[in-house]
Amino acid sequence: MAKFRLLPILLAGMMLSVASLSDTARAADYYAGKTIRMIIPLAPGGGTDTFGRLIGRHLGRHIPGRPTIEAENITDVGGLLGSNEFAERVEHDGTTLLASSGHLNLRAILGLRGLRLDLDALEPLVAAPMGHVTLIAARAGIAEPREVLDAQGPLTKGITDPIGLLESLLAMELLGIDYRGVPGYGNRGDTRIAFERGVLMINTQSTAFYLDRMAPLVEAGGAMPLYAIGFIDEEGNPVRDPAVPDMITAPELYEQIHGEMPSGMAWEAFRVTVPLVQNTRGTIWVHADIPEPAMEALRQGVAAMVDDPEFQAARDEILGDYGVIQGDELDWVRATMDAISPELMNYLRNLLGTRFGTEFEG
Repeated sequence: MAKFRLLPILLAGMMLSVASLSDTARAADYYAGKTIRMIIPLAPGGGTDTFGRLIGRHLGRHIPGRPTIEAENITDVGGLLGSNEFAERVEHDGTTLLASSGHLNLRAILGLRGLRLDLDALEPLVAAPMGHVTLIAARAGIAEPREVLDAQGPLTKGITDPIGLLESLLAMELLGIDYRGVPGYGNRGDTRIAFERGVLMINTQSTAFYLDRMAPLVEAGGAMPLYAIGFIDEEGNPVRDPAVPDMITAPELYEQIHGEMPSGMAWEAFRVTVPLVQNTRGTIWVHADIPEPAMEALRQGVAAMVDDPEFQAARDEILGDYGVIQGDELDWVRATMDAISPELMNYLRNLLGTRFGTEFEG
């Protein structure tokens, strides 16, 4: 009897293999003659736009069928307009991609009012990390970062979109810094100008921007780097920013000040938020329910693109020391999203709502 029972199992395995081969064959020509639209819901020239267009320039020729990829900026405050179009008004056939920022991903996870983007219904294809550095003005009167709690405060920090600053706000909450948010700034560039003019006392910029534009201010004695936001590894431990490996991270500064690693709700929020923001400076998403041949073709295209020396050279010029993550490496990002407990969600929403007036669905 055992021999006869094997027959259905063998037949089922053969059918799965045929189906798999069929999907692979169809993936080879699914995109032939097609154009892929990449929606970029944030402003031209910014980090997300730069990342999206980098991927758009190189991915098409590696996808079987060699489709054309056309990037399109659909912009408003917070990226809602373009994101909602992708979420609600395009076909789920693999011919539309979304380029989002880590902070836009975070807006979706937290349920920002008016945003219809459901990341659970999407599949990440490729992402790029980015670091951030926080500086303090020299007139705060401290000689080294570990003296930050003795700085002449409250330390004023320019507020653009609070969710767009969440990792830097959580670092200050974690450290217990006496700070005061000053609303009304349009973008990080505006806060940088105000910081350089002495209007603001504390400022956070991308590591690349810090190295390019803020380091001269530090060298001139007008400011001091307090810490890099850094990264969080898969075990929840802080990791230094590879672009500024000699700079202390916020959790390390906490340990210097308090003699132990941080704990509590602010720390748990930091450990979840940082991977979602820092590890996904830019993310390319597709609807998870597109036809399997389309998904297979996109995955093949990303894997081939990442191995392409021409892409690698362009990537290094634009992204510096950070590179890109794809394939199984993106599973960690999804796991981090799933790890946000209701208690942690309430903490983040209360912080943003009570302190900064951010409104959420539900």
